[in-house]
Amino acid sequence: MDIETDPSFEPRTQRPPQPPPISEQSDCGVLKEWESVMATEIKRCGEALQRHRCRRVCHKYGNDDQCRFQFPHEVIETSYYDAETKSVVHRCLDGNVNYFNPHVLVFCRHNHDLKCILSGKAAKAAMFYITDYITKSDLKTHEMLSLL
Repeated sequence: MDIETDPSFEPRTQRPPQPPPISEQSDCGVLKEWESVMATEIKRCGEALQRHRCRRVCHKYGNDDQCRFQFPHEVIETSYYDAETKSVVHRCLDGNVNYFNPHVLVFCRHNHDLKCILSGKAAKAAMFYITDYITKSDLKTHEMLSLL
């Protein structure tokens, strides 16, 4: 489905679409219309909120040649479990879009990045990031990660 996106679209200032009432959800026409509305909203919100565009902050801490948020991601056709690294690798069809949940995106209308963190280095990195974010400590995440 090809949907035109408007660069001035600001989803955070608008309410999400209303799903049809339960009494109408057995009507195939109503459901097809709702699927179309959702597909349009996912595309519009995804372009406005989830697409990464490198800015100055991407190249802090000596990351002059590459984005420190590791964009673009590797394109992955299908999700899979990597037993060697003990991690779930999500499908990624566009390397400049954050991993997202379409329902969270449309109904919460904010950017987010989904990752499956089971254990190991990724879990420690997430723990340090969250702790750093909450406490605003003097020691930055990149400094803590270098200690691992």
